[in-house]
Amino acid sequence: MTGEATAGKRRIEPASPGFDSFIVGDVHVSYGRTVTQAHLVNFTSMAGMQLPLFINHDRAKTGPFGEPIAPGFLTASLSGGMMESVLGGNTLAGLGMDGFRFKTPVKAGDTLHAEVEIVSKKIQDAGRGILGVQVNVINQRAELVLEYTAKVLMKR
Repeated sequence: MTGEATAGKRRIEPASPGFDSFIVGDVHVSYGRTVTQAHLVNFTSMAGMQLPLFINHDRAKTGPFGEPIAPGFLTASLSGGMMESVLGGNTLAGLGMDGFRFKTPVKAGDTLHAEVEIVSKKIQDAGRGILGVQVNVINQRAELVLEYTAKVLMKR
């Protein structure tokens, strides 16, 4: 229907959950994403990261993991998008992310998803609330690769 008038037709977009929709104790599971070599190259280039562990295949082969691994900040960045997909468009702002623990190396070819547990809710005012979440990033082998907590300001 590109270019055609849509007069009289309803336009319905997916509704994002609001603060009041979330229940403490619930665990929301994000989409999965496979980390690729392109992710590693682009992220390390953009961030100016130069550790052989991330960018030098020959040196990484003799290192502790036998091949290059993804920087923890890349995994954290990907998890931010996964968290956003769970919390939705009613997220107003991130207020903080704490306690980052990188538990298992991530390599190209790993598929990650985030499990976002609602751990606290605090009403800020009539239109906003603060959610506290525990984010666990899991790979395809069910290994915990990253964990942290976050607080986000949400529309009510």
